[in-house]
Amino acid sequence: MKYAYYPGCTIFGSGLEYQISTLAAAKELGLELVDMPDWNCCGASSSPSHGHDLTLALQARNIAIAEEMGLDILTICNECYNNLAHAAILFNENQSKKDEINSLIRDTGHQVKGTVKVRHLLDVVLHDIGPEALEKLVRRRLTGLRLAPYHGCLALRPPEIAIDSAENPTSMNQVLEVLGAEVVPFDKFTAACCGSSVLLTQEDVALRLSYNILKGAKDAGADAVVTMCPLCHLNLDFKQKRMQKKFETELGVPIIYFTQIIGLALGLSSKELGLSKNLTSTKKVVKFVESLPFST
Repeated sequence: MKYAYYPGCTIFGSGLEYQISTLAAAKELGLELVDMPDWNCCGASSSPSHGHDLTLALQARNIAIAEEMGLDILTICNECYNNLAHAAILFNENQSKKDEINSLIRDTGHQVKGTVKVRHLLDVVLHDIGPEALEKLVRRRLTGLRLAPYHGCLALRPPEIAIDSAENPTSMNQVLEVLGAEVVPFDKFTAACCGSSVLLTQEDVALRLSYNILKGAKDAGADAVVTMCPLCHLNLDFKQKRMQKKFETELGVPIIYFTQIIGLALGLSSKELGLSKNLTSTKKVVKFVESLPFST
């Protein structure tokens, strides 16, 4: 299984552990992630304020590069997925808009055709690899580990690009259960917005939204919250001490990428998965997992 790998910008900074664990887990899963040459930022939530066509032009250039590679795009960021997937569908269905955007990117040397699909890694793990094949790769079942699966919102909305139900997603639940972990009751928060897009402009709103998610996980008895987006992860992890101060509540909830959890179940070490780079300590989770027996 081979894909054009679009990492997104965040993983080279605050989300470095996501990149490390993605590449390590992908190798064990048999996924070939081919680097896209000279890819550009998707614009995240900033570019729409400068016009919809700018956002589409940014996606068009990346999609064109993947088309030249002859591969579908795989990304690990919900925001990147949302922008790229929306544009890919539009270019496939709307010839006039595709022509208009191609005129904007002509000087880059690329032209989009609208022939590739955009995939999120979680969706690839669940549907391209599949639960049965994944289970066969598990070397250390995560029995006794209680996890809160946080899908976030941007890979689930709008419906035409959703990888799962926007109201009751279960993709991550299924993966975690295959690994042997216990999924705690978390339906109310699993698809709730964490507020990452308004963190800089309306911090109080973002902190409240993220706090609700973390409190929900703690109340459910979760050992950790599992994420699938570096922007969501940043909000829940980096801002956790700020939330504790603002809401006068002790949280201390580890925030762990789903690729790190998969990697642990596949027998990879915490060092190979970059778990020391997570800001809220993951030591208790790592110690517990390392105490579990390997499958024979």
